[in-house]
Amino acid sequence: MTELKPVFRVTLSQQVATQIAGMISAGRWKPGEKLPSEAALCQTFHVGRSTLREALKSLAFIGLVRMKAGEGTYVADGSTKFLENAFAQGLLTTEKDIEDLCEARLLLETELVALCAQRASDSDLQKIAALVEAMQESLSQGEEAFLPLDVQFHIAIADASQNQVLAQLLRTIRELLREVVMKSQKVPGARELAYAQHREILETLKRRNPRKARVAMREHLQTFQRGLMVMASAPVSSDLQANPR
Repeated sequence: MTELKPVFRVTLSQQVATQIAGMISAGRWKPGEKLPSEAALCQTFHVGRSTLREALKSLAFIGLVRMKAGEGTYVADGSTKFLENAFAQGLLTTEKDIEDLCEARLLLETELVALCAQRASDSDLQKIAALVEAMQESLSQGEEAFLPLDVQFHIAIADASQNQVLAQLLRTIRELLREVVMKSQKVPGARELAYAQHREILETLKRRNPRKARVAMREHLQTFQRGLMVMASAPVSSDLQANPR
């Protein structure tokens, strides 16, 4: 009997992103080449513009395409070798692993950040702000400097929620958190994006706005979830890696 595999939810935009990534891998469009217009792609995939744009954003996040305002979308130049090894080691090796962790983080961290916005002391906020400032300084130093700061940022928010049980739940999955951050940093520009989103979260905390804090955290987590899910499922050919323009 064929081995059964667990099923998981796949969004329509992720399906489109995976198909486009496969077509790029197969050589349908070469590095530096412009993709068809949004209207043409929507017609090809039978989806709306919002779905297509989410798919293209995911592909841009993982470095397969470059979106140029007013010009269109182009296949990215350069190597995308990180797609081959980003999921080669560690505990998060399948799309289901990633989906489970992202789902848990969305449920847990959106509530933790809301509680933080309500309960954090001035010293708590100063600690979180210092981590964001250190992230900015570390951007030029590579992922080894940025990684621990990223993880500490999320842990510091949990601690500032003043709910020891929820904070401990996040600490329990700390190694998974560290791994998913490490994998996402294989993507060009991921650290800069993470820093910008962390700063936005910090601003909502300073304003003591639980609702906006939830929204900012959710947007942050979902941005990286979309990219990671496409990274896990998108094939990349050796030809694409070997023949950048």
